[in-house]
This record gives sequence, C-alpha cells and structure tokens, in this order.
Amino acid sequence: MRSSLVEQLKDVSFFRDLSPETLDLVCERMVRRIVPAGSILFRKGEQARGVYVLVKGRVEIYRSTPDGREQVLHTEDPVQSIAELPVFDSGPYPASGRTAADSELFFLSLDDFQRLYREHPEIADAVIRNLGQRLRALVNVVEKVSLRSVPGRVAKAILEQAERKGAARQGGSFVMSGTQSDLAHQLATSRESVARALGDLRRKEVISTEGRRVTLLSLARLVDIAQGDRPPQPLEKP
Repeated sequence: MRSSLVEQLKDVSFFRDLSPETLDLVCERMVRRIVPAGSILFRKGEQARGVYVLVKGRVEIYRSTPDGREQVLHTEDPVQSIAELPVFDSGPYPASGRTAADSELFFLSLDDFQRLYREHPEIADAVIRNLGQRLRALVNVVEKVSLRSVPGRVAKAILEQAERKGAARQGGSFVMSGTQSDLAHQLATSRESVARALGDLRRKEVISTEGRRVTLLSLARLVDIAQGDRPPQPLEKP
C-alpha cells in the first residue's frame, strides 16, 4: 500500500519533486478514505480541514446558483489534489466538493500540509502553478456561463470535449463525458434546456448523435455558435 501511494503521489504536481524519504513521510501522515458516490467531502463556507488527494473515482467541485441550481465549476479525475487553496489563506472552502463516483482518497491534515510546504518551498511553487491553472479554468467557466445563451454554452462544451478527445474536425466523432444532467450542472442550466439545445443543433445539421456519441457535421457552424451566439451561416450548396 505504502509503495503504491508513493508512486501515485509523484503524479501530483506539488509532490513530484520531493525526495523518496519525504514522500514516505507524507504517506505516513495521510489517512485513506473509501467514499461512495454522492458523498459530500466539504461544503462552501466550512473551515478548511486539509487537502485531499484523489487516487480513484471522480470529484465534482460545485456551487449553488441563486435560483437553486448547481453549477459544477470543475471535475477532478485521478491523480489530483483537491481543496488546497484554503490551506494557504486559512479561509473557508470557496465551493463544495462531492464524489461523483465511488472514490478512494487520501487526506492530509491542514497542520501537516502547512508544515510540509514551509519545509519544502518547491511545494509552494508547484501549488501556485496549480492554482494558476485552476484560475484560467474558472475564467473559462465564467465566460461560458455568463456571456452565452444556453445553445452557445452547449456548443462550446461540445467543442471543448471534441478538442480534448482529438475529434475537433469535420466528421469527427467522440463519446460525450457524462449525461445531459451532468452537462446541465456544468452549464448552470436545466437538463431540459440542454436537451432542447442539442435537438436544435441536430435539426440544423451541426451535429448528429447516437446515444452519447456525437458526430460533428459542420465544425465551422459549431465554432460560430460557440464563439458568439451569432446565427449560424447556412450550409453552402454543393
């Protein structure tokens, strides 16, 4: 168990450059937790208790919108640290976290983590880089949710997934991650609105779908909708 965890911690950016001896010390202080899907790890406003490292499963970081819907800010997959920001400012959690699948996590207490990064400045440097990446991702979420209509949000989400999966090309095909409900949570809207937007993209021959598989029929029109909510240009006649 210990040797396996040491190898997994090397995939976490702020543990990567630690010596084997220091990594072994970190492992000694970590508490293993097996958590079923749907479990709340922490809630927005609670005082931070420590840092989680996700080694199996999936965790959603989310906030509730004023009208009662949930906005998924980002989803964490293994191997990834979770909730390290409050460790630095000693403030409360800025968002809530829950398991989106049966998960295995390791927990390092606030005191242990603070002692670790004070003794090893390279950890603080890595965490700052990690926070910068998260900030860029959150700016993208704000742009996606606040500056676009629901069809524009859905088009951008499809385009982003296509790019991540190497299918962002005319005729490219890929399997969407998650359900329509999952996508609605990410886009701060309802599942019904997502379904209508997908139906509209199908009717306009921008995409076709079979279950969760999406095929891009017109990449140019999808990009146009995703970028500016402008009415899509008509297909050129052959």
